[in-house]
Amino acid sequence: MRMVAGPFLPEAGWRRLTALAAGQEGLELLRSVPDLGAELASAAASISQCGYNTAIELLGARVPALVVPYATPEEDEQTERARRLAAIGVVRSLDPERLDPAALAAGARSLLDFQPRLPRLDLDGARGSARVMSALVGGRAGGLAAGPGGARLPEACAE
Repeated sequence: MRMVAGPFLPEAGWRRLTALAAGQEGLELLRSVPDLGAELASAAASISQCGYNTAIELLGARVPALVVPYATPEEDEQTERARRLAAIGVVRSLDPERLDPAALAAGARSLLDFQPRLPRLDLDGARGSARVMSALVGGRAGGLAAGPGGARLPEACAE
């Protein structure tokens, strides 16, 4: 098993995790990886938080995933994202208030028979944005439709 701690894990947590992992046969512990998407694409399953970038990488990799969102009273964006993604069947979610070893183990086991639904989401926003900008900068009226407030948008964006 490969475990990627992530670049934002505080140093003290990394040292503790390294000590706990020492001598665990079959466990490879990494601080970070250069391409999380490629890592996830070759994974049998993923357990992670649900930050924006991680969520997009999970969607692109189509890997069975359990997310445990980072949540504080002031910050609920990961919880909301996890809830919505779980509702459409692309991830499984574990409420961080229920997080304990038994719940995490049960969540991990649940991934063995979980097939994430294919989301109907356009994950190629950079290319779409480039098309919009190119049309706007080029001043082409053809192929552009009126958007909110009369803004000119490519017809695909005006729907």
